[in-house]
Amino acid sequence: MGVRMSHEGIEQEIEVPEVSVPVYERSGWQVVDGQASSNASAAKGRRRAEEGS
Repeated sequence: MGVRMSHEGIEQEIEVPEVSVPVYERSGWQVVDGQASSNASAAKGRRRAEEGS
């Protein structure tokens, strides 16, 4: 599932994978839906846990 994001000065919103939200936030993009970037962090944690198994 993607997360909708917007950027100041850019009219069009974009949809990015949840795991990519922190990267886009560092570039000035903001989550539109009110979804917290913690969703992306949780996904990363799951992936790390799976890799460690």
